[in-house]
Amino acid sequence: MTVWLLALSLGVATPAQERVNPTAEAIAAFQKRVDMYLELRKDLTKKIPEVKETGDPAKISAREKALGQAIATAREGSKPGEIFGDLSSFLREVIAQDWQSRSPADQKATLSELPKSLKMAVNEAYPTNLPLATAPPNLLARLPKLPEELEYRLVDKQLILRDRDANLVIDVLGGTAPAKK
Repeated sequence: MTVWLLALSLGVATPAQERVNPTAEAIAAFQKRVDMYLELRKDLTKKIPEVKETGDPAKISAREKALGQAIATAREGSKPGEIFGDLSSFLREVIAQDWQSRSPADQKATLSELPKSLKMAVNEAYPTNLPLATAPPNLLARLPKLPEELEYRLVDKQLILRDRDANLVIDVLGGTAPAKK
């Protein structure tokens, strides 16, 4: 058996083999980091009692804050980009392409929905007095799919990754300001 066939059978990359598509590789790494976050979240969620069927918004809010604080404490020292990682440049490119594909009227409507002059930070609660402006559907279709516990949100010049139940920003990607036409 030649060295090449032996390496191939063992799953070892050889110089003649092509690398995986860098974008696919970045998406896979992003999804792995999301899965790691979800494992941490799952462990912490077990320690915070679920709210039984209730119409009491104070109980729901208290659990949301407790879960958010527990996650923030466990992820103390986390920095922007830790979950987005090497997918950041791809995300910026997709957002820029989406923006350029929009008509001026659509751009204006989209901008009017985004919270302005707000710097979001990792492990910070999303302000409850601001609208939850989501990414437009066409843009969402081009971004990596997220589990139901997480969502993308656009805030001024940032794309954030938000934990829905904890109302917590778990990652921030700056530099996503729309380019002027």
